[in-house]
Amino acid sequence: MSEEKTTESAERTYEESMALVKELQQITLAMLKDIDKVCTEYGIPYYLGEGTMLGAVRHKGFIPWDDDIDLLMMREDYERFLQIAPKAMGDKYEIQHYTTMENCWTPLMKVRLITDDPRFRQSHIAHVTPNNGPMIDIFPLDNVPKLSSFRQTVQGTMARILRGTLSQKMKTAEDDTFQKKVLRFASHFVTRDFLYKCINRNYLKYNNPNNPYIVCLASYYKVQKETFPKEAFGEPVRVPFEDGLFPVPQDTDLILTTIYGDYMTPPPPEKRVIKHHF
Repeated sequence: MSEEKTTESAERTYEESMALVKELQQITLAMLKDIDKVCTEYGIPYYLGEGTMLGAVRHKGFIPWDDDIDLLMMREDYERFLQIAPKAMGDKYEIQHYTTMENCWTPLMKVRLITDDPRFRQSHIAHVTPNNGPMIDIFPLDNVPKLSSFRQTVQGTMARILRGTLSQKMKTAEDDTFQKKVLRFASHFVTRDFLYKCINRNYLKYNNPNNPYIVCLASYYKVQKETFPKEAFGEPVRVPFEDGLFPVPQDTDLILTTIYGDYMTPPPPEKRVIKHHF
């Protein structure tokens, strides 16, 4: 095959993949609107989070290659949504959380669309749930006393270790590194319920409402990139996202700079990748 044909084939495959991403984005946008409707009805504040917040600020919608939606809720709002969502969201959704499903593998809450569409599936979790199609992640926000401390670094490290051990216990991640092999071995000596108790206890360790900082321990970013002054969140502010207005924190610049650095400059093309195994 000539170099020219190879290039054309690669471009065609990329274009086809991006078309599917766009379709998945429209599905999750409809899901977001349903969540927003429930949160508005029940007075539950939330924020667009991480890559979705970045998309709202930089693109007025999805990052073009992003394939999911992330939301943030303060702990008390997170727990309230968890209580009302299974009924309020209706039969077309499953609320995936360790309190709502037997084989839960995730340390946060997911709102999952129940669908027979075979194109958008997460095969790495197919053995724990048949409902592995389009989803929205909801991350809890907890209080901590300082912007940074040794104890909070330990807290963040424990969050990552416990999450990794849970993934190995439920076999939703490969054990392709030495660290993962160690966690896979350790997971044989603990139960899933024990891991969830440890995860929850660790998240809530410093969760005094009088503490002046907020942390997202369920994020895959390190704790140093996920700790912010409480006033950076504040009252949600609605901004354009695709064809609607959705809430973001008060100080998106501080939050996005802490997580991403120069967030207004898109990454180079080779780093614009789909990340969620659909």
